[in-house]
Formats: sequence, structure tokens, C-alpha cells
Amino acid sequence: MSILYKAIPRTEPGVVGGGEIKYYAGIVREREVTLREMVKEISSRSTVTTADAMAVIENFLELVPKFLRNGRNVNMGQLGRFKVTIHSKGYKTPDEVGNYSIKRNKISFWPGMEMRENMGDVRYTKYTPAPSPRVFTNQSRE
Repeated sequence: MSILYKAIPRTEPGVVGGGEIKYYAGIVREREVTLREMVKEISSRSTVTTADAMAVIENFLELVPKFLRNGRNVNMGQLGRFKVTIHSKGYKTPDEVGNYSIKRNKISFWPGMEMRENMGDVRYTKYTPAPSPRVFTNQSRE
């Protein structure tokens, strides 16, 4: 299997009127895999039941934010690492920096080496839409 991509037109940012249009490769997204599908797949590949797999994922979803809220990074080995990053306003002196400086936080994920290596041999295929069927009416056949 490969990742489908298509040419996506983009204008130049900051140029009045958009500037020159350039085309970039963009992924054609398939339907998302749902949590339920993932749990069923995990269950079919192991000895755990669907309920057991769901319980593990539910606990994971509760515990990762708990540790992140306490300023800890979460290292999941081959899966990767989660950590919180913050964005703040800049000030001239350290004394001016306070809680009010922080504008937002974001959870960042860095995949582990094994996951990155497993994505190293990805193939790409250019997407070509299937031609739409032509509908003939009595008028178009004349």
C-alpha cells in the first residue's frame, strides 16, 4: 500500500493578490481509523478482549495528561515521547515574565526510532480521480 497524494495549488503568503500560484504535493486523506476499529484490530491480533484493549487505551488517555500536567515528559519507548511545550510573550527582563506571559500550551509527540524506521520505506502514488460516468440524454445523442 502507498500514500496517495495530489497537486495542491497555493498562493504566496503576504503577497497582495496572492502572487504566483505554485503546486505542492498534498496527501489525499482516506477515512480516519476510529478508536473502535483500532481496539478491534488490537483484539484480533492478541489474546486480549475488545473490552480489555479499550480499558488499556482509556487508562492511557487519562494517565498521559495527568503526567503532562505535572510537567513530566512521557516516554513510551518504541512508540515515542509526549511532552508539553508552551508559547509565551517575550519581555526584556526575567522579572517581567509570569503566568500571564503564557499564551497557550501544546502537547507534542515525537515518534520513537522504531516507528520512524517503519515509516522510512513508504511509497507514494499520485492520485488520479476516476472519470465520472457520462450521462446521455436524448438531446445529447443527436
